[in-house]
Amino acid sequence: MLDTRTLVIALVGICLLLSAASFLAWRVHRHITALAYWAGGALVGACGLALIALYGVWPAALVVPLANALVASTYVLNWFGVRSFAGRPIPWRSGLAVLAAMTAGNMWFVVIENDVTARILIASTGFCGLLLLAALELWRMEPADRLRRAQRVTAMVFLLHALFVAGRAVLTAWSEPVSSILVPDPVQSASFLESILAITAWGFGFLSMTSERLQADLDRIATIDPLTGALNRRAFMSHAERELLRAQRSGAPLTLLLLDLDRFKRVNDTFGHLAGDALLRRFSEIVSARLRRTDLFGRYGGEEFCLLLPDTDQIGAAALAEALRRDVAARPLDFQGQEIAATVSIGIAACHGGEPLDAALAAADRALYRAKHNGRNQVIAAGAAG
Repeated sequence: MLDTRTLVIALVGICLLLSAASFLAWRVHRHITALAYWAGGALVGACGLALIALYGVWPAALVVPLANALVASTYVLNWFGVRSFAGRPIPWRSGLAVLAAMTAGNMWFVVIENDVTARILIASTGFCGLLLLAALELWRMEPADRLRRAQRVTAMVFLLHALFVAGRAVLTAWSEPVSSILVPDPVQSASFLESILAITAWGFGFLSMTSERLQADLDRIATIDPLTGALNRRAFMSHAERELLRAQRSGAPLTLLLLDLDRFKRVNDTFGHLAGDALLRRFSEIVSARLRRTDLFGRYGGEEFCLLLPDTDQIGAAALAEALRRDVAARPLDFQGQEIAATVSIGIAACHGGEPLDAALAAADRALYRAKHNGRNQVIAAGAAG
């Protein structure tokens, strides 16, 4: 039989270590506020568990409600941290209401009627609810095909811990009345041992989720043009090469567009570079609104952009290009009270099997040059007459 008081002391140490790790990570990455919630949750949990170790030493009417409230706060703050990590608002009122209800129930069953089993059932109900809420938040944080592995694992840790807590409550209710959770007992000893594993596991989960978030941020910085949100040139070319290989294997059509804002230098010279930046952002928004998930959109350089359309022939690409040309012309930019009109010229080229991507880029560039030479605000496909 494992000594429950020793397990509680071990839990205190683990919570303190988790709190320190989360706090140090938050000090470096202040924008991830969830780390602060998780550090605070582990710290108050350590305090609550330390009070549990004093059961039978200090007055029960003081120790029991306070210890249970602090331990419950761990679960509430974990839930808050998960919501913060997901970018969702923090439900302060709901969290405080749960804490108040659990504390009131514990006070009743220690001051009015001393019933350890009832207190275990109250704590188990509250913990299960908070654990399931946190697991649900993690699972629905992103679409299923984009769920991060650490989020899945942490959600499963919360779910399994909730099931164990519920099982403990059922066994406690059906067993002989419990005199104290610190009295050596298979159910209580197993519950503290499982808590050690669960807290360690979700601590690793929180830090792994943070690591994945930071890695995703680095990947985004390395691949995304910060001004327009389109792929930068290196990332576009890398993705395009893979898409070209896929098209060559499958025989599916693949079409490339080069898009260039007309007389962009005049906008910078007349209205300033801030206006030019705003126009580039507006243009990117217009193009992105028309794209499918499989399309690749990148900034090739300056005011020139690339668009790669998988499973699309030149006829379909020309229809999209014409729609984009009309959209840009119909939506002038309102900048500091001034209306800045814009147009775009577009060159189209098919990516032929066996040819490198540079061949399609060269062909689209020649078509774009013809569109500029013929008066701008036009769509021309490589090989078309005129």
